[in-house]
Amino acid sequence: MINVPLFVCGVLSLILSASPFFWNFRHRNLSATIFVIYVIIANITVIIQASLYGGPDVYEYWEGKGLCDIIGRLPYVCGTGIICSLASMARTLASILSKKVTLSVSVAQRRRELIVELLLCVGFPLLNLATFYVYQPFRYILLQHSGCIVIFDDSWASFWLNTFWQPFFPFVSAIYSAITIYRYFQRRRQFREVLRSSQSGLTVARFARLLFFCVTVMFVELPLAIVTLVSNVKPGIHAFNFTKTHANWNTIPRVLASGTRKDFYYFTIVSVLLFVYFGFGVDARNMYRDWLVALGFRKLFPNSKWLAKHDAYSDTTGSSNYIHSMHSTMSCGTGGSRPTRFDTWATMHDLELGEKFGDANSNSAFVVGGVQNADARSENSTLTDGSDPQFLEKAVKVKYEVRIEK
Repeated sequence: MINVPLFVCGVLSLILSASPFFWNFRHRNLSATIFVIYVIIANITVIIQASLYGGPDVYEYWEGKGLCDIIGRLPYVCGTGIICSLASMARTLASILSKKVTLSVSVAQRRRELIVELLLCVGFPLLNLATFYVYQPFRYILLQHSGCIVIFDDSWASFWLNTFWQPFFPFVSAIYSAITIYRYFQRRRQFREVLRSSQSGLTVARFARLLFFCVTVMFVELPLAIVTLVSNVKPGIHAFNFTKTHANWNTIPRVLASGTRKDFYYFTIVSVLLFVYFGFGVDARNMYRDWLVALGFRKLFPNSKWLAKHDAYSDTTGSSNYIHSMHSTMSCGTGGSRPTRFDTWATMHDLELGEKFGDANSNSAFVVGGVQNADARSENSTLTDGSDPQFLEKAVKVKYEVRIEK
């Protein structure tokens, strides 16, 4: 018998998590992408539990050895992974605003950031999983209406290896979020410049969306973690004895319950928040149109300007000509000038959607490095290093400043 409410929540949560995953993956937000992966895995686990263990008679439940050893632990691992990824996201946003305006980020810096993010988002949850056996009194229990559940003892080992970290990472997220907000007000005049020079691919809107998401989830996570900590500590913490803890390891208790575990619905709340923050933006709506066009629903957009731009973007020859024309337009010009920043990552899709990186016109020229004297005059403005700007199809990696010629 299926636990219908839990099953429906799991399926809806899985659907709501799909577009945030593709959105963050497309924009290369590593911590956010891993965050959504944890939510998706947890929702799949909830669906399996609701399908197999929704009946009223817990004594008729399938024992599930092997499967329950996995799905009984996954909600805890995913819960830890979510709070770790949240802390990593907040740390990344604070780190972006700590940087000075530069023209490039070194390979070593990128590699170091990648390692730190992976250690936080993946390394610690796996390490936490590896310690479960130490303070688990049973392989798992079968809980009525909920299915396979892993429980822990009330020893000091369980507290320091597991319980303590549940409020710790949301608290770290809160600190980094506060630092990010402080640095924004401190450097708000240079905010766009900092984002562009960080080469993170974040626009102001994307940065704000990630920051507000972190703050919102942190306000959900932190109180829940504190309540969990207090409820676990309140009965008392006893000394750890490995032999006593594992005396009944192979016993699988069947426990009666009045209803489904409430923490299973936590993943539904997180899925809704993901969709609210990442499922309604311009990028997300364009992604939905891409999916509908790919599925053959092109006729739904008969007069869409976006569709015409989509066709232009898909046309390789057209894109090449567009790039060539931009190169020709921006490589000549004379007269007085004023500097405009143009040192960000962009894509042909962004450019064709009209994203404005500078007031480039027929009298514009690229200048590498710092800004030259505003009163300078030039007959044929070219790159200071003697080379032409390198344009790539479908991805334009720009590290120049644009000089607008009057």
